[in-house]
Amino acid sequence: MKIDLKKVACRTAAATALSSGAAAALAADWVMLQAMEPPTATHRVFGVVQASYTNFFGCDKLEGMRDVGPNRFSLLNGSYNGNCRVGPELRDRQSDFNLDNLGFGARGNLIPSRINYFLMANAGMNGATYDPLDTKRARLIGVTDATMTFSYVPGVRVRVGLMKKPGPEEIYQGADAINYIWPTDFIARVQLERFVRTNTKGTKPIPGQSDGTPSFSGYDSDLGRDWGVQFFDAFKAGKWTHTYAAMIGQGSGVHDLRDYNGSKDLNLYFSSEYDLPGGMGPNKHGVKLYAYRQSGTRNFEITPDGTLSDDFDFTRHGFGVKALGEIFGAGRGRHRLGAELMYANGMVFYTPTGNVIDEAFGGQLQIAAEKGNKARGLTLDYGYYLNATWDFSVRYSLNDELYRTLGTPTWNRADYRKIKGLTFGVNYRYNPRTRLTVNLELRDVKAPNDVYLGGTAALREIQTSNARIVSDAVGARFGVQLTYSF
Repeated sequence: MKIDLKKVACRTAAATALSSGAAAALAADWVMLQAMEPPTATHRVFGVVQASYTNFFGCDKLEGMRDVGPNRFSLLNGSYNGNCRVGPELRDRQSDFNLDNLGFGARGNLIPSRINYFLMANAGMNGATYDPLDTKRARLIGVTDATMTFSYVPGVRVRVGLMKKPGPEEIYQGADAINYIWPTDFIARVQLERFVRTNTKGTKPIPGQSDGTPSFSGYDSDLGRDWGVQFFDAFKAGKWTHTYAAMIGQGSGVHDLRDYNGSKDLNLYFSSEYDLPGGMGPNKHGVKLYAYRQSGTRNFEITPDGTLSDDFDFTRHGFGVKALGEIFGAGRGRHRLGAELMYANGMVFYTPTGNVIDEAFGGQLQIAAEKGNKARGLTLDYGYYLNATWDFSVRYSLNDELYRTLGTPTWNRADYRKIKGLTFGVNYRYNPRTRLTVNLELRDVKAPNDVYLGGTAALREIQTSNARIVSDAVGARFGVQLTYSF
């Protein structure tokens, strides 16, 4: 039975932003900024510490859940939805603190203009140190980036190792350019991948469900990264900079190097940026147009006992625009504008009604694996920079989760979730290294269509009611995050 809703959107996404620390005199071109070093650079150590307090004041405990035959969904009553929990340990209270990131690394030139390197690790409470659905730390520290870049062939630089996959701006951008505490739902749910061998139960199966799931947690996360080789370069044409990247990736998590898939991933990216005066490094002023496409296969067990598996195709693609600077004219202040459309086909992550951790029977990770399963996302972002100390932001996000599935029309309508968010943010920069971020996010999750999976009208009414109770339980959250970089 699939009464699906919100995933566990822990702090996995928080670790994805930490791989750009350079302030080189380049445009805000993440392909080049993360992979290249100025010729005069030698070696340097850098890092970031982020700690936050989150209060899910708009969330409600689940009440009114009813059993469906032998399935004891009523045991969820009194629990919080997984998206109303703090941090990867998902403690069952509405407010708590979390050490989002404790990242440190080194980068520099081995042979100036020819070979450079980038290394980074994270010891915070995020996907680098916790496996999906595992409420206990899996490792003390996790490597998140480990690359070397070779610049010998004009127009084709080569980067090898563990790196960010070319993709959506929200993941690709560096920590200095991130203005919000939490990722949008589409990024956290669909784009940041959790690796599971099969639909996975947490703790133990729901009483009455004898699906024999062989694993009880995901085995890795990708943090928006992959192991592979990337071919890339950037070209100046007047005030324009055109950048391309093509990456062949393993399609695995950052910690598990085994290849479970029938083919490699192919990630393609192209951007064109018009230079505007001012700014530098990650905050260089400009207007950038970009597009990306990610594709590959994932091996997924399709029988509960794990005896049969198959390779399922997936694609992710999107395009957007981002502008930063005096875009409304000189003397009218610095502004930021962004818009991005994102699409997913196949291997869409979702969770059913029981997405609660360490409760009556634990949570679940589930994948809608077939190619016909689709999701789409929209992000609109605006920021105003009052001065070097204060800036103000507002962001609208939409995730049409499983708006189409491989199945009958009635099944399609039952699986669909409409997930919207409106985030208001303020950043106070005490100095260039220290930032305080305050966010208020209004969240609205709807299961708009009735469940119709056969059976009696009374049974269908219970299934529909359960789905909407879980959806409606997700509400607003407030957060404060302190960031110190060095």
